[in-house]
Amino acid sequence: MFDLNLLAVFARVAEAGSFAEAARRLSTSRSAVSKAVAKLEIALGARLLNRTTRHLSLTEIGQVVAAHSGRILEEADQLEQVVGSINDEPRGTLRVSASVAFGTLHVAPALADFLTAYPRLKMELTITDRLIDLAEEGYDMAIRVTADPPLTPMARKLAPVRRNLCGTPAYFEKSACRSSPPIWCITTA
Repeated sequence: MFDLNLLAVFARVAEAGSFAEAARRLSTSRSAVSKAVAKLEIALGARLLNRTTRHLSLTEIGQVVAAHSGRILEEADQLEQVVGSINDEPRGTLRVSASVAFGTLHVAPALADFLTAYPRLKMELTITDRLIDLAEEGYDMAIRVTADPPLTPMARKLAPVRRNLCGTPAYFEKSACRSSPPIWCITTA
């Protein structure tokens, strides 16, 4: 199969009616356009253009290739737009697990605004302190407060936890709890 970029250049030449105008529209040189058309003619094994010093016209095969290349480029543009729109707006179901404290205080209150911003997204939120297996249980994300995130899934530190620990000096002497662990977001991708 030949290079589709060559088709794009040829389509611009056919549309513009000249190498110079096609080069201007493509922001390239006239010689680069001429070489691209020559490569396409070699790849197809057919002459696409009748050239004179003052005039450029499509051959019969050139007319067929121009018509097809125009449709191919339109389809490619539409494909790019469709893929772009899919990537631009999240859709589907997002399954999230959060710890009871963090989920209740931070995630649940933010859901209404989040779902309003992304109307094509549905969210299943599970608030539990039970450790879940993301892949086995079908979750996309788990938000946990931990000092030791798992090594295998993707984990990203979201924020430090700021809390006040209260107790007697004797309690803290015996306790292993000296500082707050960060919050980690763990995802399957």
